[in-house]
Amino acid sequence: MDNIDNSVQKVIDLLERIPHNYAEITQRTPYYNMAATLTDSVLQAGMNYKSVVYPRVYNILSKYSDYRTTCDFIILFQTIPIEEIIQWKNKRKQDTICNLAWYLYNCNINTEDDLAEWILDDRNAESLLEINGVGRKTIDYIKLLSGQQAIPIDRHMFQFLEIAGVLKADYKEASRILRKTASVLEVGESVLDKTIWNYMSQKKSDGQLSIFDICEEIML
Repeated sequence: MDNIDNSVQKVIDLLERIPHNYAEITQRTPYYNMAATLTDSVLQAGMNYKSVVYPRVYNILSKYSDYRTTCDFIILFQTIPIEEIIQWKNKRKQDTICNLAWYLYNCNINTEDDLAEWILDDRNAESLLEINGVGRKTIDYIKLLSGQQAIPIDRHMFQFLEIAGVLKADYKEASRILRKTASVLEVGESVLDKTIWNYMSQKKSDGQLSIFDICEEIML
C-alpha cells in the first residue's frame, strides 16, 4: 500500500484529467422523514439506486409524509406490514430496517438532526455495526442522509482508486485516502463522493467497465 500522501496525489492527478465541476454539486439535503432515511440507507447496498431504491423511497415520502420521526416510523410498521411500506420482500432487509429504527429510538434519535449530531461520535457510529445487515458503508451512507459529510466506499470508489493507481486498499484505507483528498482539495466529502460516483456511473453506461465488474457490483 502506498504512503497515504502519494495515494492522495494519485487521486488528485486523476481528478484533474476528468471533466467535473465541484461548484455544481451541492450538499445532500435530509429527507426529514426517518422512514425514508432508514429505508434508503438499508436498501441501497448492492441495488441500482435509480431504478430500485429511489422509487421506493419516493413512495414513502409521498404516501407516508406525516410519519417523520423514528417513533412515527415504528408506529407505522407496527400498523402496516413493513413489506408493504418499503415494497420489498427480502426479509433480511426488512429486519435490518426495523432493528435499526428500534436501536435509534432507544438511543433517543428521533429525527435526522438528532442522528446527524449523534453519529459524529465514533463510538455511536461503531455501535451500529452490532445490527445485522449494517456495515461501514451503510454507516457512512447514513451520515450523508443525515446531512453530514462522508464518502461511502462502494465498488465505484474502489474502481476509481484502481484507475488512479491505488491498489489493494481496504475500506478503511480507501476512506482515509478519499477523505484526505477532499481536505487537500478543500471540497466537501459529499461533493467529492458525488463527483467520483458520477464519473464512474458514466463509464459504466458508456461500456467502459467490464461485465465482470458490473456483475460483481450487483452482488455486493
